[in-house]
Amino acid sequence: MDASYRVLLLCVVVALPVILVCLRKSGPRIWLPLTISCSMVLISFGVDRLFTNKLTIHEYPMNWSTNGVTPWGQVETNAKGESPVVIYRSVEGGYCFDAIFSPELKTRLSQTNKPIVAVEYNVFRDFGRESGYNIRTVDGMAFNEGDRNVLSGEGYGGYIETDASRHTDCGR
Repeated sequence: MDASYRVLLLCVVVALPVILVCLRKSGPRIWLPLTISCSMVLISFGVDRLFTNKLTIHEYPMNWSTNGVTPWGQVETNAKGESPVVIYRSVEGGYCFDAIFSPELKTRLSQTNKPIVAVEYNVFRDFGRESGYNIRTVDGMAFNEGDRNVLSGEGYGGYIETDASRHTDCGR
């Protein structure tokens, strides 16, 4: 669990018992702790909504392969020995890639003559830092709508260095 989530959770955990105690007592002095506690809960929810799990969409033109052969060599197959569809792009001395085990995508791309397809990524950020990503669409075929899965496509991805002197992040 990220430290920011711990702080938000701590605010709620501390505030809720104080609210409960204040509601059981009567008198003029209970309003200050009650107001502070309710404010902590509201601020925690507000911070969560405003700064966590923020979605941006990035689109890249990418090459693809349906036979498991890529510029850096063979890619890993699944337990059944099937090759994934590999989408990749060259980035500063290496390749950013995602391998997707999807028969529907494999059929679609095999039937097209396009060497390059448009790939959209859902990128999730917490407090400005990337916390994860998933593939939104490949050549118009939807896989995820935000964090909701539309079409199953198990896989893996990463960055392959071909020039050891340089290392970069895919920055999806």
